[in-house]
Amino acid sequence: MKIKMQKMKFLRNIIIGIIALLIVAFIINTAPGYKRNKFKDVTNLVIGDENVTELLQKPIYKDEEGNIYIAKEDIKEFLDKTIYYDKENEMIILSSNFTVASMKLGEKVININGTNKDILNSVIYKDDIIYIPIQGIKTVYNLEISYKPEEDVLIIDKLNEGMIKAEVEKEADIRYKPRSLSKKVGRLQVGEIVSAFYTTSKGWRLIRTEKRRGRLC
Repeated sequence: MKIKMQKMKFLRNIIIGIIALLIVAFIINTAPGYKRNKFKDVTNLVIGDENVTELLQKPIYKDEEGNIYIAKEDIKEFLDKTIYYDKENEMIILSSNFTVASMKLGEKVININGTNKDILNSVIYKDDIIYIPIQGIKTVYNLEISYKPEEDVLIIDKLNEGMIKAEVEKEADIRYKPRSLSKKVGRLQVGEIVSAFYTTSKGWRLIRTEKRRGRLC
């Protein structure tokens, strides 16, 4: 009798454990903010709809005036596989499908397709890292760049990859995951401008507003 009761208790504990795991899985799939922000003490980098902070090889640098720089290694990782540093001439060579550009260390000028253009900040060398001013190269890669100081997030949108802007015509809820039971993370108002990305097979569209990201049916 005692052995039977122990088996029943063991089975009950297994069932309780399974139920607990299912509850945790449900929370993870439906609600944001279930885990601690790993990047709360550094500048986050969001490219399109993805936070790529964990993939950064070097930290994003901000000078005393708030200007933002990205390391050459990370420009290569996310924007330009052929970026090159000419050590002899202290010059960065940049390129995209339609543009070739160069920037000399310490000079506030960028040469794009043979034409010089003044920029606010120069390429700098700090802590053995070559840093490139992100605002100075947005024309080279056709980027839209914004920075949210309250969240310490740098957002880069590659305009060549189909990201569009849209005006909201009717109110709608924004959800964390592409499913009706997912937690609401905001509500769109008529006239609000959103950045829209791809549409999934279930008819949900990934969007980003000035304040949040989420899914819209």
